[in-house]
Amino acid sequence: MRNMSNRVLLVTPPYHCGVVEVAGRWMPLGLVYIAGSLKKAGFSVEIYDAMSKFHSHSEIGERIKKSKPNFIGVTACTPTFNDALKVLETAKTIDRSVTTILGGVHPTFCNEEILRRNAGAVDYIVRGEGEHTIVELLRSLTNGKGVENVKGIAFHADGDVVKTPERNFTDDLESLTPAWELVEWKDYTYFVIPRSRLGMVSSSRGCSHDCAFCSQFKFWKQTWRGREPRKFVEEVDFLHKNFKVNVFLICDEFPTRDRSRWEEILDRLIKKKMDAYFLMETCVEDITRD
Repeated sequence: MRNMSNRVLLVTPPYHCGVVEVAGRWMPLGLVYIAGSLKKAGFSVEIYDAMSKFHSHSEIGERIKKSKPNFIGVTACTPTFNDALKVLETAKTIDRSVTTILGGVHPTFCNEEILRRNAGAVDYIVRGEGEHTIVELLRSLTNGKGVENVKGIAFHADGDVVKTPERNFTDDLESLTPAWELVEWKDYTYFVIPRSRLGMVSSSRGCSHDCAFCSQFKFWKQTWRGREPRKFVEEVDFLHKNFKVNVFLICDEFPTRDRSRWEEILDRLIKKKMDAYFLMETCVEDITRD
């Protein structure tokens, strides 16, 4: 029987800048991972990519009314923050009892400011890597327990901002299970290649550099973790065969850091003989190295 108090709606804010969108429609891979962890824990989850659908805030409101979530989660970087906040404000207007959760790079760094200014709209902030934190938080809330022992969150209590201790990064990236079955694949394409289906994949997390223009090394604390090449390539092959993905964006911050691992990934991809394209970004020094 479906638990009527465990419905989760994960939303991308409807922010548009034109620069990235001119090339294609990109899935919110972070939410796909979050959804996988929640689904594995027994929650009923929907991913609503309002950005890729070009939906307005009024349309988002209608979707919230239809889904009737107990929890609504939104991710934000600095440019998308205002729209992310408006999504949560809309949710509270529709249903004051809904629990609103905000995660991502900007909320991780600016959680105190956000909570002090927007306590009525934002109930909880997930700081840092979110897959385990969100499950523990929602389990505690669903079971009526306190959240003080949930690592990696911030919230408003007794007129002040409470921040629990930081959560360590996940040691085993293979233990995370993205919810590919919840993706609306028809929404994602790479305009450069007609009739393409675009998938975003991750072979590693983090970056050991300290570039002045980038926040990622701060977010990941200059750590780097790589997935096992065999399992990563198997995932790519799975998406190609089962969801007809023929353009893959490897969205790692630093995919080529470990040369032997990267070469093994490439060798395994070559052996698969997939009719597919691969997009990525990496460091100039690694390109000249190879």
